[in-house]
Amino acid sequence: MTEKRSFFLGPVLVLGIAGCGSSGSDGASSGAASSAASAGGAGGGSAASATGSGGVTGTTGGAASGVGGGSGGSSTAGGSGSGGSGGGTMVPCTFTADPTLSEEIPTVGIVTWSTDLLGVDNASIDFGRDTTYGMRAPVDLAEPNYRTLLLGMKASTEYHFRITAGAAGSQCQSQDFTVTTGPLATGLPDVDVETSDAEAVAGGFLITGQYQGQGGGAAPAYILDADGDIVWWYSIGNNVTGARMSYDGKYMWINGANVPESQGANVHRVTMDGLMDENLSLDFTGQNHQLTVLPDETVAFYAYGNNGCDDVKLRAPDGTVTTVINARDAHGVDGACHVNAIEYSPEDNTLVFSDLDHDNYTKVTLEGEVVWVLGGDSSHFDGAGAAWSRQHGVDVLGLDRFLIFNNGSGGGGEGSLAIEILLDFGSMTATRAWTYAGGISNAIMGDVQRLDNGNTIVAYSTQGVLHEVGPDQTLLQELSWPIGGAFGYVIKRQSLYGPPPR
Repeated sequence: MTEKRSFFLGPVLVLGIAGCGSSGSDGASSGAASSAASAGGAGGGSAASATGSGGVTGTTGGAASGVGGGSGGSSTAGGSGSGGSGGGTMVPCTFTADPTLSEEIPTVGIVTWSTDLLGVDNASIDFGRDTTYGMRAPVDLAEPNYRTLLLGMKASTEYHFRITAGAAGSQCQSQDFTVTTGPLATGLPDVDVETSDAEAVAGGFLITGQYQGQGGGAAPAYILDADGDIVWWYSIGNNVTGARMSYDGKYMWINGANVPESQGANVHRVTMDGLMDENLSLDFTGQNHQLTVLPDETVAFYAYGNNGCDDVKLRAPDGTVTTVINARDAHGVDGACHVNAIEYSPEDNTLVFSDLDHDNYTKVTLEGEVVWVLGGDSSHFDGAGAAWSRQHGVDVLGLDRFLIFNNGSGGGGEGSLAIEILLDFGSMTATRAWTYAGGISNAIMGDVQRLDNGNTIVAYSTQGVLHEVGPDQTLLQELSWPIGGAFGYVIKRQSLYGPPPR
């Protein structure tokens, strides 16, 4: 394990009086209310500033007092009282904040803070490029000094943030602070974004990895924001095909390609501030392509087997590795196997994996019991939805519905296809419920994801193109990487905090 320590950009000790009031029935005390407005009276008073080196600035606010209970009340630099329709009397409170940046990833803010509010039982930090904020970081009260990461910030940009703390049904908000992020690392791709319908796109953050290095640098895992700007990155020393956040959102699992096997597995678990990098490659001997994280932080992956056919495995949080099943034993077809995707099915606590060599997907329990085989010579299902030519990524949409990336095509210039498959367990048939043909042929890798708003991500990985399309197959947004800028498997999230979308 390699542990790295952050440096401080100049300590900032900022004491300010901010609004504090009892919460109302709108749930503001839980930190779930919008950061763009604070119900109740606005904090007043004059503002003074305190500045530390490295571009980190805090602003003290004046005392705020008043009676909550209004439906409005705008957020101001002086801090605003919070309260809902049943809010109470505002009382003064004091915050001390010390914002710094990660020395490894200078777009990651690190905020430690304290308050004189007694018995704090919930807290969050709203942040953004102005005082409407727009993003929210939950605070883990068990962290020393309430240490909280600000994730998803653009490089070389000033950000505002405000702390909200609650105790026994009361809330207290700090004055406004600012922190300025550092520059991007060299060698990162400059992704071009073309949007045809801005209101229809899902937005959020795209997590992937650079399959080929550019500009002489290593190929890192990275995160793009809704504008296509890189807001997080980390290199493990070779080309990345898999990047997946831990279930609790505190770590990033990153793996190299390991194809062919002679390259060796390269799997790291990195804290989101980049300050701790655990090289766990020995636990993942033979691993390739990508992995997925289960709710208890067990990691499901696949690795080269001894019989020319890959094994499906689990790595428990304590480091114990078990083999679930061999792919050949699972689907029952002779010959070499090449597993190239695995996803978790939360509805029935199972795994679905892809075998490229046999044109099939197989569902198994965590104990290795085969639930079904879809596609190929041993398919349990008949119908057009059980036939395709070569495949990679899969998105589990439910017990009877799946989205797959089909590297092959139907001909006629369609290119590789995204196909939604509907299973009928009564008739044991599979039908195609939805298909998207973007006209791009992608022979290696490729991924898909159905988003919460009904749009679909189609990732033509080695062609350096990603499409977001609507339910009617309309192309809403295209992301294009520079020539040679192949990327790995993808997952899009609305927030960089907490569990994954599904």
